[in-house]
Amino acid sequence: MKKIIKLFALFLFGILPALHLSAQTVIGAPAPDPSAMLDVQSTSKGFLPPRMTTAERNAIENPATGLLVFNTTLNCIEMNVGGPSQPAWACLLVANTVTAASSSPTLCVNTALTPITHTTTGATGIGLATDLPAGVSAAWASNTITISGTPAAAGTFNYSIPLTGGAGSASATGTITVPSTLTGCQVCGVGSIMTFKCHNLGADESADPFTPDWKLNGNYYQWGRLVVAAASPTGPSFGEANAGAITGWNTTAASDGAWADGSKTANDPCPAGFRVPTRAQWDAVLNITLNPTRSFPGTWGNDRTNYSTGLRIDSGATGLFLPAAGTRATSDGTLSARGMSGAYWSSTEIGSNAGRVAFLPPSTVVTGSSNRALGLSVRCVAE
Repeated sequence: MKKIIKLFALFLFGILPALHLSAQTVIGAPAPDPSAMLDVQSTSKGFLPPRMTTAERNAIENPATGLLVFNTTLNCIEMNVGGPSQPAWACLLVANTVTAASSSPTLCVNTALTPITHTTTGATGIGLATDLPAGVSAAWASNTITISGTPAAAGTFNYSIPLTGGAGSASATGTITVPSTLTGCQVCGVGSIMTFKCHNLGADESADPFTPDWKLNGNYYQWGRLVVAAASPTGPSFGEANAGAITGWNTTAASDGAWADGSKTANDPCPAGFRVPTRAQWDAVLNITLNPTRSFPGTWGNDRTNYSTGLRIDSGATGLFLPAAGTRATSDGTLSARGMSGAYWSSTEIGSNAGRVAFLPPSTVVTGSSNRALGLSVRCVAE
């Protein structure tokens, strides 16, 4: 009997390791798939591999070839396609994702688009873009979609660009608006349409902004200051011109940062939603490719009651009319050259001076710089 027990024990110790080595394992079902060594079955739960950062993954000692982890830094399942001593981790599947458009521009027809970008993950390229304006195309490189070109047609274009490669489906979408005509006090800018206030700051906003009149003159401001340096005229007559020296005129220039190109400062006198234009914006206004129609209406001459002159950009009922309101002297604020010239501040610092646009008869229009203590006109642009 003891001999039989001993032989049976030897049989179990010999056969069980072999059974262990060849057995299949199933979780969630009575039997595994015949082709699987490990079969996890469920209709309500998924398989969750170890989750770790790239640093934690790199700390794994001698990772086996084929080892799988979910990398929370890269947001993908990774496999070691190298060896234990020289691991090489590769993402197996990365879900396609794409960010919103960097901008949703409104620009003039035949005006170059400031490139729009979308950042992608997972994708290896893009498919055929739909509903881009004629003259505009999309390209993909280094996980970035770049939309560029010059719209050759007007319309509202709700484009869609499908991602290719990676896992799942995703598309970059956005809107490019190219109006057939401008409205109100709009002019073409670089890659956008700029909307200005129709009147100088401090002018009578009930007056027709395109018909020269004393009501359009507006106030004068020193660069970088919120307060009115010199008030607009109060009527059309000589005694209402408000042309003399200003009591308490500030002869000290405002410090750097009082106005700024990057953001609207607390000293910016423009109303909510508007700001003092940058010099680059004035350059765009004067760009004859963007805004080719320009005129100098009125009878030009230096006279404190000459309200007939100015610079007209575009034509018809849209664009800008900038009255030739003259300037106020740095020493005491005395009026100079009303009806003979116009000068409007920008928010841009240029050394110890500041940027401005100025115009003189018969056709001189330039951007440049002026002493910050001068009193100039302000025309606000939408933010």
